Amino acid sequence: MKQNGAWPPATKPFLTNPPEGTAGIVLPIRDNLKFFKLAFHSILDFTDYRYMLTLVDNMSGFSTRQYLESIRRNHPVNVLQYQQTHAQGAEWNLGLRFMFAFANVQYGVVLSPDIVVEPYWLSRLTNTLAKTEDIVSPTSNDPLAGLGAPLPFCTAFKRLAYERLNGFDERFHGSLAVMLDFGERARKAGFRPVFDAQIYVHHFKQLRWRSDPDLEIEDENLLNAQPST
Repeated sequence: MKQNGAWPPATKPFLTNPPEGTAGIVLPIRDNLKFFKLAFHSILDFTDYRYMLTLVDNMSGFSTRQYLESIRRNHPVNVLQYQQTHAQGAEWNLGLRFMFAFANVQYGVVLSPDIVVEPYWLSRLTNTLAKTEDIVSPTSNDPLAGLGAPLPFCTAFKRLAYERLNGFDERFHGSLAVMLDFGERARKAGFRPVFDAQIYVHHFKQLRWRSDPDLEIEDENLLNAQPST
């Protein structure tokens, strides 16, 4: 997406002292480096709004840990470790709470490592968030966009909404279950899940996290046990 022959603008993430109105982005990882690199570099190349970026590693193998150490040395990016059984909500919470410790981080964005963002994606997200209290997701190629719940691979919100909802439920393991729960709690609290037609994020949906079938059953049972009102 060139304009006047030039590539779209990009800005470097802040490691400390972020300015007011910064967005905190969480990108988890557990191996699968080829697709993680697509997500990571698309964020670096196409993010045109002030942001912090925190990577959350969930017990990756040696080669991935080496790569993350290289990222930490060469980019202003935070790398945190989540050394427990995969729980998407807990991993997102870890990164968000770390960045929300900076008072100027006013937006949160949670991603999965199997996406590619396009130019202007974050400025458009934050522009929409600045005008609403809603929970905002982009449009996407993934059929999950038709469910009406926040997308489990890219969702953004104001810090106030996240804090009022007390973050993500850490009892869930899979990202879809986490977002179905988060979206329902948001709706009950008066925050609508909405989709912004100005933003598109590509999701490699065939690579969605393959969790233990027993954990998927736990997630489903927990969702079904939630009160309907």
